[in-house]
Amino acid sequence: MLAVPACGLGAESGSDAGTTTTKAGATTEPAKPIDIDAAIEASRDEGKLVVYGNPNSDQWEPVLAAFHEEYPWIDVETFDLGGAEAFQRFLTEEATGSATADVIVNTDGAGWLDLIQRGKVVDYIDPELADLPDFAVAAPGVFAMSVDPLIGIFNTKALPEDEQPETLEDLAAMADDLDGKIGTVDVENGQVGLGTYGYTEERADAWDVLDEIGPHTKVEDGSGALLSKLQSGEYVAAFMASGSIRALIDGTDTGQVLNYRYLTDATVLPTRGMGVTTAAKAPNSAKVFVHFLLTKQGQTAGCAGGFTPYRDDVECDQSLAAIEDTVGDGNALVVGYPEDLVTGLPEMRDRWNEAFGR
Repeated sequence: MLAVPACGLGAESGSDAGTTTTKAGATTEPAKPIDIDAAIEASRDEGKLVVYGNPNSDQWEPVLAAFHEEYPWIDVETFDLGGAEAFQRFLTEEATGSATADVIVNTDGAGWLDLIQRGKVVDYIDPELADLPDFAVAAPGVFAMSVDPLIGIFNTKALPEDEQPETLEDLAAMADDLDGKIGTVDVENGQVGLGTYGYTEERADAWDVLDEIGPHTKVEDGSGALLSKLQSGEYVAAFMASGSIRALIDGTDTGQVLNYRYLTDATVLPTRGMGVTTAAKAPNSAKVFVHFLLTKQGQTAGCAGGFTPYRDDVECDQSLAAIEDTVGDGNALVVGYPEDLVTGLPEMRDRWNEAFGR
């Protein structure tokens, strides 16, 4: 179900996509290619482009700068909305006829599948898909902006690099000695939930590992608290942490205290999906924006924002190719949005809460 880089859990080729059935029972036609040049010209007459997404302003900055340089007439306004919040706000606004998101960027796979079933995502084929792996289409109309890893982070003052585990299984074996000094992020977090789902689906011993490490681990709501407690030494190690923390460690003073690793048995890369909504007031600008983020130029800008590009022609120290080189063949697990995610995620969360005593 998981393989990298040719496909991922839930990957589906855009060019082979079939019909989509909505929650209301209507069946749509297969996705068709768009004329991106025509969309670019039409975008000149549209207003502001609104994006609801889970990247923060610092992550967006280099991406939007590069986009504005290429398309200076498109003014982009981003709202930092993550997980279910972005979809809930969109659905509320769309139902009342209020202005809402033209594009949504989100890692919440179950939320995306629900939006697709409601018929609220525009399904089409972008010309860039011809040069991208199948997992670039996470679900009908939802494209992979990036595939961002979940990582292990360690306090090097308390746990020197030569003593740090290379796998999550190794960390679990150390858990008794590190009782209460291991941290992670709640599985209710969209990225962590999707990554954990991929890990438990792919690795036969995953639940044995989580059952072993769970009782010795403290759970945080988000990456901010996790990072703070790692820096203070309250935590010695953390796992399933957002890869966005890499930028806060590399080349900063934080890097004198912390380092990160790709745990070879649990380096999962949840797909950060992006799609154009059916309620878009600037639909052509929205397609141009998504197209740009699929191009070499857009993915290179994404690297500068701390995202993980997956194009083979993008040079980036934190690219998918670079991660694969580090962890070895078959150990970088891209997680998309399979159809059984809607039922599988709640079951996985219940099992996770049991393992972590929550």
